[in-house]
Amino acid sequence: MIISYATAADLDAICELEQVGFAEFERWSRQSWADEVAGDRWVITRLDAHARVIGVASFGIAGDMADLYRVVVHPDVRGQGIGASLVNAGLDWAAAVGARRMLLEVRPDNDPAAGLYRRLGFEEVSVRRDYYGPGHDALVMQRGVGSEDRWAVECA
Repeated sequence: MIISYATAADLDAICELEQVGFAEFERWSRQSWADEVAGDRWVITRLDAHARVIGVASFGIAGDMADLYRVVVHPDVRGQGIGASLVNAGLDWAAAVGARRMLLEVRPDNDPAAGLYRRLGFEEVSVRRDYYGPGHDALVMQRGVGSEDRWAVECA
């Protein structure tokens, strides 16, 4: 597994992932990703054996709460643990920078993503109505990021 800190040089590959990873109404723009990479977010990529970007994730922190803002995995390699590796790296990062919990939003009908988050120990805490636009709600999920939380999930 090769996980790397994203840079501006990765923007073309990240935008290609957006194109194949999400419906048009959900896609982040190139400028949004440029702001993520250049800003105070922790943006990481997962590379394949040929150093091609096959996944990306963006995380942030405010106080003791970390946020998972985005995970995109190329459709050709979904179901192979790439998303989990990115989220786990983010959980490790969050613990290292002092977060106690991680929060995320996911579409209720995005069964693969919601299932992944549940397997990683995230629990639903609320619903945000119209979060993704009119009629498109979000499940809000969270979990602890400390080593005791990680151990419990990995041993379950």
